[in-house]
Amino acid sequence: MVSTWKVRQIEAMNEGALENVVVTVCFAIDGDEDGLKGYVESDVKLLPPDAANFTKLADATEEQVIGWTKAALGDNGVAQFESMLQAQIDAQKVAQPKVVPLPWAPVEEESEEAA
Repeated sequence: MVSTWKVRQIEAMNEGALENVVVTVCFAIDGDEDGLKGYVESDVKLLPPDAANFTKLADATEEQVIGWTKAALGDNGVAQFESMLQAQIDAQKVAQPKVVPLPWAPVEEESEEAA
């Protein structure tokens, strides 16, 4: 499965001398496997910033924020979201029942006026 992480929204606030510290990230993950799709959306509170390695909000990239998001979730959290996507995709692989015509019911023919 190929998964694509996207940042949907961020919340920021001033923390001490640091301005516009990203504190919450709303994210979405799209999954794709052989044309079957999955989608998960959530949010996470980020870990406190390291003042020595602080990135200004204006300089942050989406890839960087996704990295912060994954760090806050931890390996188990990331794996849990990836597992949710895989479960959605796997559910699509199972044959689903469909409505079929009743064999004893007369077949309704379309009239030429309806066509």
